[in-house]
Amino acid sequence: MQTQPILQLKNTAIRLEIPQKPINEIAADERFWKKVQSFFPKPTDHINLNNGGVSSNPIHVEKAFLTYYSLLNTSPSYFTWKVMEAGRSAIKQGLAEMINAKENEIAIFRNATEALNNAIFGIPLEAGDEVVACTQDYIKCVASWKQRELRDKIKITWIEITGKETNQEVIEKYLSAFSSSTKVLHLTHLINWNGQILPVEQICYEAKKRGITVIVDAAHSFAVIETDVRKLNCDYMAVALHKWLSGPIAAGMLFVKKEIIPLTYPLASAFDPLSDQITKFEEMSIQVLPNLLALGYALEFHFLLGRELKEARLTYLRKRWTTALENEPAITFNVPLNEVQCKAIVNFNVTGRDSLDIEQELFETAKIHVTAFNRPTMKGIRITPNIYTPLSDIDTFIETMKNLIQ
Repeated sequence: MQTQPILQLKNTAIRLEIPQKPINEIAADERFWKKVQSFFPKPTDHINLNNGGVSSNPIHVEKAFLTYYSLLNTSPSYFTWKVMEAGRSAIKQGLAEMINAKENEIAIFRNATEALNNAIFGIPLEAGDEVVACTQDYIKCVASWKQRELRDKIKITWIEITGKETNQEVIEKYLSAFSSSTKVLHLTHLINWNGQILPVEQICYEAKKRGITVIVDAAHSFAVIETDVRKLNCDYMAVALHKWLSGPIAAGMLFVKKEIIPLTYPLASAFDPLSDQITKFEEMSIQVLPNLLALGYALEFHFLLGRELKEARLTYLRKRWTTALENEPAITFNVPLNEVQCKAIVNFNVTGRDSLDIEQELFETAKIHVTAFNRPTMKGIRITPNIYTPLSDIDTFIETMKNLIQ
């Protein structure tokens, strides 16, 4: 499969040999990961432990984007529509392979929110129809569903995930929310606030048995956790391409099951909104095609490393710091710390301390950049390393946190 676009760049070949040994051993092989780190830029004045929302691109991906943009700028009309648009198919092929879909089921957007909104606002619903969603879903998706509720007089049944549930308890919460009026399930694969992985395959199975349309938000799981749309049997899946894939900032993707494309209205200016062609979702006038084409190089880097190896390394890094801090009496974790329910993203609280104050202290004390929030439904400090995070950064964070809570 060709993942690079038709415009080939010089000096972008990646030379990285994957050690021939078990994945768990590679995950702890610092010599190998130092080589991986060399492909990425690194901040010079702080430690970045907030990679969950958006990740750095490999340097050669950044170079691809800049080179394509410089080329486009010499003759924008020609390169946009006569040359660069031809690379879209190759990128879609690579993305489709990652989720076990077909190219004609993939639409590319500016971000995952835009992708999700095409599903949220595109599914036909009538007054009185019910949607099951979660208060811990991405905040902009919550806002979108509330807008539909206000405008179309549908009903949203909200469940709440606290970060303390077992998988079975999560399943039971969703099943108890289903009713004979439930038409749509909005299901987040990995909750961005705390990193909790939900048992989406089992919940999707139960929803489909009941004839419920399923939207899976895989923005924070894609490229780390398996996101096979055939196994899930979901109708829509949206992902961010600038998170764990480390694609150009910003980009997103929507999978729409082939048979329901004609049943879904696009947000874009499609001349035939009930067309059965996936391209109707992408009719948004001029787009940033250098961004799209550079995704080809991010895809190649991902396929070189492999999703399973990335997952193993991220789990290794997470365990390094959570194991070091989990016996501290002042620290409470807001996600189950087992490998089934947690990979890279973790949220925690410090007893008697405001999370925003801890965020500020970490930066002032050791120039460690994290994110904290005090939402009604989830409070805490979120830590997210990436595969390019040096082990020394993790250890600096551990030492700094222990000093702050003394």
